[in-house]
Amino acid sequence: MEGSEEDDDRYPRPRGVNVIHFVKERVRQIAELIQAVDNRILISGEVSKGPRTAVQRLPRHMRRRAMSYNIKRFPRMQRRFAFSAVSASKRRQKPPSRFWRRRPRNLLLIIGTSQAAIIELLHNICAPEIGPTFAFKTALDGRFEMSVMLYEPRKYPRGFIAPARFLWSKHRTDEKYTLAVWIHPSSYKNVLSRFTDLLKLRKKDQAMDLNNVDKIPCSIDEWRLHNLEIKTDVYVNDEDVKLLDLSDQVVRFRLYGPKSFEILREVLAVVEENELEDSKLKEFISSNQWWKNECSKHSPGELPDGFVVSLLVEDPRLSRPLRKTKPTETNGYSTKSLNIDSLPPPLDNFWNFEIRRKALEKKLTETDLQKIRNTQLQPVKTSAAKIPILVIVRNTGTGTTSPFIGLDLIIPSGFGLEFWLALQYGTARSIGLKDQKFLELESSRFNFPADVPDCDAGLNEFKEEYINLQEKYLRCPHNRRIKYWSSLSIKYPFTFQFSELSHDWLENSSDEDAAYVIRDRRTLLSIEKWLIGRGPMPEKSLMNSAALVPVSLVSTTLGRPQRFALICAPIDEDFMSVTKLSKGESVQIIEQPRTNALKSSADNEENKEGQRNEIGLEDFISLDVTANEKHISLNSLFPDKEMLRKRKMKEKKKEKREKAKAAKRLKRNMDNDLCTSTFKQLTSSREELKKDEVELIKYSNSCSRPIIGRIVRGDYSFVHGRGFAIGYCCLPALKQLRHGIVLFRNVTSRCYNSARITLLKNQVDL
Repeated sequence: MEGSEEDDDRYPRPRGVNVIHFVKERVRQIAELIQAVDNRILISGEVSKGPRTAVQRLPRHMRRRAMSYNIKRFPRMQRRFAFSAVSASKRRQKPPSRFWRRRPRNLLLIIGTSQAAIIELLHNICAPEIGPTFAFKTALDGRFEMSVMLYEPRKYPRGFIAPARFLWSKHRTDEKYTLAVWIHPSSYKNVLSRFTDLLKLRKKDQAMDLNNVDKIPCSIDEWRLHNLEIKTDVYVNDEDVKLLDLSDQVVRFRLYGPKSFEILREVLAVVEENELEDSKLKEFISSNQWWKNECSKHSPGELPDGFVVSLLVEDPRLSRPLRKTKPTETNGYSTKSLNIDSLPPPLDNFWNFEIRRKALEKKLTETDLQKIRNTQLQPVKTSAAKIPILVIVRNTGTGTTSPFIGLDLIIPSGFGLEFWLALQYGTARSIGLKDQKFLELESSRFNFPADVPDCDAGLNEFKEEYINLQEKYLRCPHNRRIKYWSSLSIKYPFTFQFSELSHDWLENSSDEDAAYVIRDRRTLLSIEKWLIGRGPMPEKSLMNSAALVPVSLVSTTLGRPQRFALICAPIDEDFMSVTKLSKGESVQIIEQPRTNALKSSADNEENKEGQRNEIGLEDFISLDVTANEKHISLNSLFPDKEMLRKRKMKEKKKEKREKAKAAKRLKRNMDNDLCTSTFKQLTSSREELKKDEVELIKYSNSCSRPIIGRIVRGDYSFVHGRGFAIGYCCLPALKQLRHGIVLFRNVTSRCYNSARITLLKNQVDL
């Protein structure tokens, strides 16, 4: 007690405390205390790094995503606090589905006062030698959609950009012309940049309505309307030419097969004349009448290719059946010839932004449609939304039935799901890209960009495919990898390298010239006559260029050609062996495994030196006893099993460490740059497959038969009843052919199969 009294006298207690100074000195301790108290109710492992929301203050098992916008999802004790927090927060605007991120950019709309002015500005990007241009006479009135091949200005026959489809239309009010150009998404940016350069366009800064920007879309249809008003890129120039990017505003469906008309007739419910209230839409009466009366009497093969019909239809949900129903079969097609001039001309109303916007505004939501159905005894057959659409006939024009014939259905954005379901209920089956490529193969057509080697989009496709196949190959264990070079003599198993192959066949080649594809029909006809012996050889300038010729192969024996297969020319021994066979037998040509040329040459030199030492001089007898002695290892005579076991264990551990280091190095390179790592993996794999020998041997002579081309698409064909393939051959290499017979060999096989080769004159199309 005495000690405590002495301390009180030594340190007197203050009668008052200044709170401000007290808190300033202890701010850090107070903050740590508040943080500890704030995180007291959190579960272990969860730490708050700032002010938490109302939802975050709840235990994790009570949290729900719906609490962020529905107060009733909160516990009763927390609702008052959550109401003030949730009402102040703004909901994040985001697209409703993943399809928004994958939307295709493939439609450009060019509007100008003069059709001739637009044609004059765009004539440099087309090649009149190979097909229609924007000035094609049949397409100027807008009745037909045509295909056009786009090239770099003044670089034909090189510099191929992409194929496109175009459609002209004329405004009936202001005498303006509209050119709609469909482009593949892979070449969209390239074509758009060429159009802006040729037309001298500049992007227009659109004034946005600030009142509409703050409005939050409450449904998918409102969100689409919001995008229609804001996200339309417009490019203008001084000559009153305007380019619109309608990539997100139009949907295009493609129907394959001769029953496309029958299915589409059941799906589409055209608007009757008495149901049209808007005077602007009464122009559709004649085309709707023709569709009801005449379309059922004709098949897509009877109508000309690219013929366009504009229709006005009802919402497909109103006429959709409850279950899948087959279309009613017609009694027979009409025997009368079709007069094209009597067909109704297409209307430009589809490209009118206001008509498409009004149709989307008046579209019934699913809730409203169900309410109307519940209040009526009869089914709902009409609504306020009248949808303008375009139907385009697709015909090969060969005179024979082809899987490629059918129809294209173009509709405004916002009705894609409804038409998709209606087509499914109409017994139309959806297919993927793999099936589409097979249908194009059956029609002897190349797929763009997967089968086109002379454009940027095709080269990018080849590069991505090569990276994927190479990574898949490197993931396999070493004892499961196919030895493409040593066993099969395949120099490039996952890519084509047409430029290198074409340069191997040239006498005076330059690496600057890239390979290009001949698409001129007249040139292809002259080459075909030369091959069958009915015409002279093409010009010397053409024969000495890195030109590729599109060809098709039909197997004459067994064998199913596949992608990346080699097209080889037969040698004299093959023809001699065929003449020695009896009727019904076929030649089996097998590629022998490759021996290492470098190793064999070194072995030959050693053998020659040994023979010289053995032969020596005939009359000389050596008295040296040590000359015939051989060194024998004592370890081999008396092996120590324990020592051998330890040595093997060390070697295995060393190999395991090297594999682990290589795997880590490969993973590090893949993280840095995927393309660079793949090329490094290629170099490492080439080292394993005797890199020196691969580089020394020419591409065209890498196997026992001279390589003249590669197959880009092949499989068993139901049209031909045997193996069928399409590909490209080097033009100078066609001198090696005899009687139109070639050999093909898949990259995973050692067997050569014979096939008959013909030139393809079909153009690449979308």
